[in-house]
Amino acid sequence: MEKHKIDLEVPTKISQKKIYDLYCDHFDSIHSLFIEFEFAWFQQAYQAMKDLDKYNILTYLYKEYFTELNEVFKVKSLNEFYINPKFNLEKINIIQISKKLRLSKETARRKILELEKDGILIKNKKTITVTLKAGLLQKPESTINSFSKILDYISYFLYNDKHVNKYYQKDFFIKKIKERFTQILAIFLEFQLNYVLKRRAILNNDMEMIFIIGALFYNQVMYLKKSKKNSHYKKEWEDNILHIGDKKGLNAMTISDLTGIPRPTIIRKLKILLKQKDSHKDKNNLYYMIKGKYSTSLNKQRLNNIKELSATISRINNIIFSS
Repeated sequence: MEKHKIDLEVPTKISQKKIYDLYCDHFDSIHSLFIEFEFAWFQQAYQAMKDLDKYNILTYLYKEYFTELNEVFKVKSLNEFYINPKFNLEKINIIQISKKLRLSKETARRKILELEKDGILIKNKKTITVTLKAGLLQKPESTINSFSKILDYISYFLYNDKHVNKYYQKDFFIKKIKERFTQILAIFLEFQLNYVLKRRAILNNDMEMIFIIGALFYNQVMYLKKSKKNSHYKKEWEDNILHIGDKKGLNAMTISDLTGIPRPTIIRKLKILLKQKDSHKDKNNLYYMIKGKYSTSLNKQRLNNIKELSATISRINNIIFSS
């Protein structure tokens, strides 16, 4: 995008409504970045553990710890936190984890035992310790970099639409997020968990299915982006995404390569989508999402997510510009 001349005006806070209106006005540009971000998040999560539910448990524990720090007005930078990323959480038990993450108690117990066996968690009575080993699974730099790109675009459109007098680029946001790492990550991880869990509920608690559908939608969103076809966020976007799928789908091997999920699992899940008439397979054995139960439910959630993401961006934005 074109770079505007940057002046020296002191930054101002931006309301949730202004972010929301801006997101809707420039939906194609901003949302394609968000889809890229979320797909990269799932890729990182699956690569780290080959188990998205275990990754959700770990994410939840990090979010709880960062929230505890915020409650006592303690902020750690990225460097300060990763000097020793080991931490303890008290009064968190399996029942609480199962409820928060919508897992059965049996599944939550089994996943936590596996995390203990891997040396990532230590459970001692009412205390859970997240070990140094867990820190090695996280790649906060890539998450910060990708999310800062979204903030860059928001800043650009705020400036371009004359809401503010200064455009802040990605490197500025990367620096600020790293400075207030635990404070900002508490807010971001709260959003991210809600985002994942709402989709988990829609897709029968099947995290691998979320990822596979995400790969199909990701491909269709990127193809729509290349077409440079503009669409209204509410009236046209879903139809444009679904209809562009018949021009370019993915085969099972490509989905496996993109996600890391074994090909036999991919094929089994794709058969479910075909049977439910949520996806289509063309003569070249390429799959894409079509209008169906899942796409309709996910689209409703997408519209709600615009508001939730706008609120999250506004909160993070205002922390950055008040620090």
